[in-house]
Amino acid sequence: MVPPELEEGLPLEKIRDFPLEELLGMAIKAEIGARKFYESLAERIDIRELREKIEWLAGEEKKHEELLRRIYSSMFPGKEIVFPKEHIGPELQPVARKLHGVEDIIDLIRWAMKAEEIAAKFYAELEKMVDTEEKKRLMRYLSDMEWGHYYNLKAEYELLLDWAMYSQMMNVGP
Repeated sequence: MVPPELEEGLPLEKIRDFPLEELLGMAIKAEIGARKFYESLAERIDIRELREKIEWLAGEEKKHEELLRRIYSSMFPGKEIVFPKEHIGPELQPVARKLHGVEDIIDLIRWAMKAEEIAAKFYAELEKMVDTEEKKRLMRYLSDMEWGHYYNLKAEYELLLDWAMYSQMMNVGP
């Protein structure tokens, strides 16, 4: 049995123990996880346009990873990225577990929105906890990126709801 603190992540208060170098490593690791999350989600979607949107989000996560790697290398030239051994990041495992077995596309998008909300709130909480303006700006930026993804997904979700309602109305006969 996996201890709950490893399965679900450690308390956010622990973040104060980490230097900016490791916070950036944590953010990079989270972006890699988000990209993989979207890639696996896209594999389950049959609607081409929606699959392309999810693949686009996976690509956006890849761009964010690359941006964070550039920020890291400019702040810590010549240093290897430090990934914290402990897990304290936007934890998508609870969301991924719920996705297992979900077949309804609307539910899949709803859970993807939840994943982005978790990440955005995580970074917003980190902004309150870190001690320098530099760290606060970085956390605010990361939170804003995740909220952007959330609202992209929300637009798709609302379109799907409208389409589902329209589709049902078209099937209602005299």
